[in-house]
Amino acid sequence: MRNIINLFFSFLIFLSSTVYGGEKVIKNILPNRVTILFKETKGEGIIAGTLFIKGGSFEDPEGKKGLTNLTVKMLIKGSKNYSSYDINKVFEDSGGYISTSVGEEFSTIEFAMRTEDLKKGLKILKDIIFNPVFPEDKLKIEKGNVIAQIKAKKEEGFSYGFDELRKQIYKGTPYQYSPLGEIDDIEKITREDLKERWDQLLNGSRWVVSFVGDITYSEVENDIKDLFEKIDRGQEYQYPVYSYYITGERCKTLKREGAQTTILVAYNAPQATDRYYFSMKVLNGIAGSGFTSRLFQELREKRGLAYAVGSFFPTRVNMGRLIAYIGTAPEKTEESLKGIREVLKGIGKGVTDEELKTAKEKIIGNFLLEHQTRAKQSWYLGWFETIGLGYEMDQKYPEYINKVTKSDITETWKRYIPEGNICVIVRP
Repeated sequence: MRNIINLFFSFLIFLSSTVYGGEKVIKNILPNRVTILFKETKGEGIIAGTLFIKGGSFEDPEGKKGLTNLTVKMLIKGSKNYSSYDINKVFEDSGGYISTSVGEEFSTIEFAMRTEDLKKGLKILKDIIFNPVFPEDKLKIEKGNVIAQIKAKKEEGFSYGFDELRKQIYKGTPYQYSPLGEIDDIEKITREDLKERWDQLLNGSRWVVSFVGDITYSEVENDIKDLFEKIDRGQEYQYPVYSYYITGERCKTLKREGAQTTILVAYNAPQATDRYYFSMKVLNGIAGSGFTSRLFQELREKRGLAYAVGSFFPTRVNMGRLIAYIGTAPEKTEESLKGIREVLKGIGKGVTDEELKTAKEKIIGNFLLEHQTRAKQSWYLGWFETIGLGYEMDQKYPEYINKVTKSDITETWKRYIPEGNICVIVRP
């Protein structure tokens, strides 16, 4: 089995080098501070683009939580010259798509299509960006959709628990709210609110625009610049700094109908640009990523406590967190919580060579697999640039993961894990 895994991992490295590795990335910062990233690939004439906008839901004002999410969603619901149907048809007829998303720290517009149709796509994007109409009838429908999403999350133990956990681990900061917002706030958001929010986001220094496709930059440079150089230059944008440090141990219990208990436990962790970021990625891999992880082996295989178990370490510009979770039977709640804490505590005693090697292989393997589409290549280039690591990290990431040592894991553990943890228990 180990030989098979090694062969598969080697194949991924080879495949990545032939599909996406080694190509030159062109970076061009326009006079209005919009950052353009472009990578040429060889293939069947496909291009993908991701428009990153610094500023997500953490900028939503009090009383209007969910504003950014609604604003960005509504961009593709109609513009001055194109209906929602027209917008989607251009991309779908080209074998592609257009979509939007909003997180806590940034928003995106993503698309893919044939290179021969790119001029049409850029024309649509131009109208979306500069002439959104935020139609009242569509806004009413979208509000209803978002409210339904929020209510649906309360019916699922993990989502319900995570929304409560974020209130505890980001207390007093805008990160304590889900990007979807609050139901009472959403109902009050108006079309004028959306227009005002979009005007705030139309600031050149907020924008990182990434293209990956089977075409040369010289062929599309003028069209790309013509679109994005018209965004207002504005004042230079800097991410605001928020902090909330977890100390001690505390838990909150929520009641809901169901047959299973869900437990989430959060620890302090580094932010994206911190020197401990990569070693925490590997520590998380050892703790709770997949069947070989300590949480899985100890709590599911050995003790039979878990329906599902693991951990994750979401990348953040502010306030990183390592979050472990388990789904278990109600009568095993206390034992499961104790087990999670014991497993995380045990990592401080050291990790094995095999654990370190396996965790690195999984992290790098997943990273390379995700790069097999132009859409994901585009997303990663822009994402690394947006969060402050620089687009070059897209090539360097495997190298940085491979450099992590056992002593790095121990040092990272000492810095973050012993300080404390916060847990949320959702039980019947």
